[in-house]
Amino acid sequence: MREERVVLEHRVDVPAERRETGDLDSAQQDGELLLTTGLRQRTAAAQSAFVRRVAAAGASGLGFGTGLSHPTVPRATVAEAERLGLAVLEVPYETPFIAVNRLVAERIAAEDHSAQRRLVDQHDLLVQALLTGEGLTALLRVLRHACGSEVAVVDRHGSLLAAAPERAGALVEEVRAAELESPDGPGQAGPLRLPVQVDGMVAAYLCLRSAGRAADVLPYAVRLVGLELTRRQAHLAGRRELVSQVVEDIVRDVIAPAAAERRLAAFGLDTTAAHRVVLGCPAPEGEGPAADRRLARLPWLTAGHPDSPEPVLTAVVGRYLVAVLPQNASVDKLARRFGTALSGLDTRASVGIGGCYRGVDGLRWSWFEAQAALTRGPGIHSGDPLNLPRLLLSSPDLPLKQLATEVLRPLTRFDESNNADLVTTLHAYLAADCSVQTVADRLYVHRNTVRYRLDQIERLTGRSLQSMQDRFQLWLALLAAFPDREPAVPRHG
Repeated sequence: MREERVVLEHRVDVPAERRETGDLDSAQQDGELLLTTGLRQRTAAAQSAFVRRVAAAGASGLGFGTGLSHPTVPRATVAEAERLGLAVLEVPYETPFIAVNRLVAERIAAEDHSAQRRLVDQHDLLVQALLTGEGLTALLRVLRHACGSEVAVVDRHGSLLAAAPERAGALVEEVRAAELESPDGPGQAGPLRLPVQVDGMVAAYLCLRSAGRAADVLPYAVRLVGLELTRRQAHLAGRRELVSQVVEDIVRDVIAPAAAERRLAAFGLDTTAAHRVVLGCPAPEGEGPAADRRLARLPWLTAGHPDSPEPVLTAVVGRYLVAVLPQNASVDKLARRFGTALSGLDTRASVGIGGCYRGVDGLRWSWFEAQAALTRGPGIHSGDPLNLPRLLLSSPDLPLKQLATEVLRPLTRFDESNNADLVTTLHAYLAADCSVQTVADRLYVHRNTVRYRLDQIERLTGRSLQSMQDRFQLWLALLAAFPDREPAVPRHG
């Protein structure tokens, strides 16, 4: 028996395989057209059985060569093929099997070329849409036409960046629901969610209900979305650099209020309205430029609608992420976003929220409140209203912490060497408005013990607790050295 296979759709066997046995299962592949002369198919039963084996092996059709062992295609072959829904082609003796093979190969090659041409055309349309200046909106309109379903781009926090049609709320809600069910990646159900990387990190997702006819173009579309987000990030990085300079000048009080107002107005910020400052810090002091570089690479920089102004001013100032929010903005949502982004860099990350004030001076006050809130440790904290000691401690130009360490060094050394509580006693004494009895009650010691410790403090520091000036210096030193320390907590009973 002479048999040959021609693979339809996306595979072609060249040269065609010849087999002299009736075993089809080991080599037959889905989508093949099997060519045979039926040399061994002498009976109707053999012919029907052969057709059943061909169909079971997944062939798309059977080409029967006539004029050698059979003058026509056997009736049993045709009947069984019709019953199984298998196509049968009669191949006359004058037509060699290799000609059929060549014809199918040429057709498949033509279809592949046509498919590649359509793919290139779709790529061109996507690129042209991106170059129109409309950004993601134009790109998604073309992609929607190609795939026939709603499409959207959301950032890694679930905020909508662009969609086609523009009102694709139902799709976005489905994406958010799927994210809650499967936060680590796309689940089995729900819309497709394709990650878009910017600078090596996932910054957004291209979402659509189904790929439809655009399955082949989706990888290219994802890369174009990433390119557009990278372009936007570069634009925002330059903008934020300018914002950073203004904010830093305001905090350091090296710019006139009128000049600051003009520069902020260029970014859409009206200083006559109330604003608040949110600061995020990924690591303790002392990590220097390395921490600054990590902040600049955070994917949160792509947040915000690419085709509209930012709802808040954001920047990186030194080791801080900075946001300036209008009074009606959701500060809790942004603080959580800061915390999520920073926790990926350092589990000790903290976020501080300042109060809401008007004017350039109000921004400075809010900054210092947020900065003071950062001292409470990891997590999100709201700052307390400013007071003079806290304002002094918040100044980056004053070495108060170093001075505080020197002022209190005699007491801390004494406590460490003698397992004493002079620092705790001093803190409790000043916090209790210099009441010996209150300190004794709070520390569970006799009043004479308190007086004895106070005498030791004066002797070791060389400062008088009767002097208002010395008391203020010691209190400021305690605030600078132990910003989170609760008063009157002895180390032992």
